Amino acid sequence: MDDLVLLHAFPLDARMWDVPGALTPSLRGSGEPDLGAVASQVLALLDERGLDRVLLGGCSMGGYVAMALVRRAPERVKGLIFVDTKHTADAPEAVETRLAMADRVEREGVGEWLVEATLPNLLGPGASDTARASVRTMVLEQRAEDVAWWQRAMAKRPDSTDVLETVDVPSLVLVGEHDKITPPDVAAKLAVTLRHATSERIEDAGHLPPVERPDEFRARLERWRTQVGL
Repeated sequence: MDDLVLLHAFPLDARMWDVPGALTPSLRGSGEPDLGAVASQVLALLDERGLDRVLLGGCSMGGYVAMALVRRAPERVKGLIFVDTKHTADAPEAVETRLAMADRVEREGVGEWLVEATLPNLLGPGASDTARASVRTMVLEQRAEDVAWWQRAMAKRPDSTDVLETVDVPSLVLVGEHDKITPPDVAAKLAVTLRHATSERIEDAGHLPPVERPDEFRARLERWRTQVGL
């Protein structure tokens, strides 16, 4: 899987992935908040590793970064994996919520309040204690400056419909059955936007199937790769 790149969700890091052999960078904010800047970081990493074309995947925020990368360098991508993410921009109320969290984390730092604000929407009702403990740890160990930066960058991300409609590579769209943030109907709209998409629902999972049901996630990924020859 040395050509597989997976980008993590907010407010987590590379530890959310349990996919041996995949390149899973922990994203960092720098400069003016813009997901295009993170996409540039990923492209620089691909150059460093000598990877010309990759199978690029992202969960939630990672999906937004993947879309930003496709906008900048579509020739670097031979396939796409979108996990519990969406291609549309945020509604005004969602933007306000993101900016409010960014302001609060700068004032108060990362703490239990951030776990309480995010974890209920990240995990499904059947998530194991192990999954809950893992997500809690990752949230608490993020840098406040990154959390604020990510929220401000996501708040101003553009609609990516125009980009995805032109992508001519195989795509896999996965969504947790109980995802509250980007539910199955949102995933269905994303799949319709893509030219060559396979869309699947992962039962008994919320917004983070790779954490909640890692074995099932890997199995779906491998089956799709075999089907499309990637």
